[in-house]
Amino acid sequence: MTETDFPAPPADRPGPKRRFSPLLLVMILVAIVGVGIGGYGFWTLMGYRMVSVPGEAMTPTIQPGEVVLYRWAELPEIPRGAVVLMDLSAFPDASPGEGRAVKRVIGIGGDQVVCCTKDNLITVNGKPVKEPYTEDDNGYGRKEYRPFSVQVPPGTVFVAGDLRNNSRDSRIYTEEPGNGAVPLAKLSGIVVGLGSPFSAEPFPQTTAFVEAGLPGDPVSDTGFRTSRLLMFGGAGLIVLGVIGTIVTVVRSAGKRRRAAAIPPAR
Repeated sequence: MTETDFPAPPADRPGPKRRFSPLLLVMILVAIVGVGIGGYGFWTLMGYRMVSVPGEAMTPTIQPGEVVLYRWAELPEIPRGAVVLMDLSAFPDASPGEGRAVKRVIGIGGDQVVCCTKDNLITVNGKPVKEPYTEDDNGYGRKEYRPFSVQVPPGTVFVAGDLRNNSRDSRIYTEEPGNGAVPLAKLSGIVVGLGSPFSAEPFPQTTAFVEAGLPGDPVSDTGFRTSRLLMFGGAGLIVLGVIGTIVTVVRSAGKRRRAAAIPPAR
C-alpha cells in the first residue's frame, strides 16, 4: 500500500498586531496635566470669599447690595486706604450676632488721625489726605460734623465709610476705650475684587495716602484672575485630553477591524 502525502493544513493567519499609540499617550498626559492645573487653580481660587455689602455707607465706591471679593492677606500691617471686611462686634455698642461690615482703613497702628483741616480733609501724622472716593466734599463737607483727634493703638486700624456723613465707624467711638479702633483680629480680609470669584474684576485701590506722603503701598492682588484662568484652562485641557483619548481608541479599533476583514493572500 502506497502512503499518500497530504499537504499540511494552512497555518492560522495571525491577526493584526496591537501597536502602541504615541498619540494616545499624549492625550492621556494632556488630561492629567489639565487635572493638575485646573485643580490648583480651583484650590487657590477658593482662598477668596465673597460677600454682599449691605447699606450705603461705602457709596459711591460700593453700591448697596453689591458683591465684593475679599482675601485675608498676611501683611505686616493693613495698608492705609485698604477696604476691609470687619466684625461689628469690635464696636462697644454692638449687639450679639450683628454681623460684619465693609469699611476703609484711614489710620493704622501708631497713626495720629485728625479731623479736619479748613478744607475738610483728614490729616494722618500731620499730612492732609485728599480722598477722591468719598462723598460729602471729600468726606467731611458739613462743617458741623464733630471733629476728632485720635492716636490709633498698635495692632488696630481706624476705619471709616466712604459716605462719611452716614456711616457707623471708628469716628463715632473716639471717646470710648480703644479710641474706636478695630483690632486686626476683628478683620476677615481685604477687599480685592468686585463680583463673584468666577467673574470678579479688580477692586479700585487708592493711592491717596501715598500721594499725601505716607509710607505703604496700596494692596495689589489680582491672583483670583490667575486662579480663574488656570481653572478654566485646566478644564479645557481635560476635555481635550478625554475627547482625544476616545477618538484615538476608536480609530485604532476601527483600523484593527478593517485589517482583520482583509482576506489572506494566497
